[in-house]
Amino acid sequence: MSTKLEFKGKDIDEAISKACKKLHAPQEELAIEIISTGSSGIFGLCKKQAVIRAGKKSAKSETQVNEKSQTPSRPEPAPAQEAHDETAEQEGRAETPPASTEKQPARENRKRDKESETPLEPLTPEILDQIKNDLNQLLTLMGFPSELEIEERKNKAYVKISGEHSEELTGNDGQALDSIQYLMRKIIGKKFPQKILFAIDAGEFREKRKGELQELALKLAEEVKETEKTRTIPALNPAERRIVHLALQDDKTIRSRSVGDGLFKKILIYLPGKGRPRQSGPRRKNRKN
Repeated sequence: MSTKLEFKGKDIDEAISKACKKLHAPQEELAIEIISTGSSGIFGLCKKQAVIRAGKKSAKSETQVNEKSQTPSRPEPAPAQEAHDETAEQEGRAETPPASTEKQPARENRKRDKESETPLEPLTPEILDQIKNDLNQLLTLMGFPSELEIEERKNKAYVKISGEHSEELTGNDGQALDSIQYLMRKIIGKKFPQKILFAIDAGEFREKRKGELQELALKLAEEVKETEKTRTIPALNPAERRIVHLALQDDKTIRSRSVGDGLFKKILIYLPGKGRPRQSGPRRKNRKN
């Protein structure tokens, strides 16, 4: 195998494209190691480039990466005060496991399952008022004063934002809304000792987004079967990653797993039994607001 060179791009696909051009070889003839999947940042800040190492395969070599990157990334367990909303709980359980680990005891999964079964305490009026007041203050400071409705269902809080700024808050695939929800979990988590789950929505965005992600996941799964190449969904929050994994978990012919660091991670959809999945460009449908 030839010496690997490092390539960067705004995402994995751009980095691979640069590698193919530089090495004068199609993707299938390259051994690719993913160093970093990159990040879109929060509120458009702190963006990071995707980084790979690539080199031509030798005649005796198959597509592989180093042992360090072969183990699937597992979502980091959320701190007690930073629990995800109901669709984000235990994303790892919904993630379709790679073929190499299907027969291994899921000790860590069982541990997380046990923790997730811990009953939630009822939310007091004080907690609901605090969530509403803090969110109202945050939106006002951002220049997006809005009307808020909050309700409790099954010991979880649901907040709906309405008003003239809903479209701005849900633009760019809802990144601003996700970031607001993340900040609010931090704020509320420091004020109350109990575990508090809540979700923030604006203009029915969450339900629409769920349908889009399910459709995208199924579409990319079919492309993987046809081309035998890995497809990539750009960075999603834990709740959205869980939607994708659940949409694909009954299809035993493909696998999906999250990769990356931090709250937002990308999803690889690939064929099992092929070693490290090879990358292929995402064809993500742009969301229309």
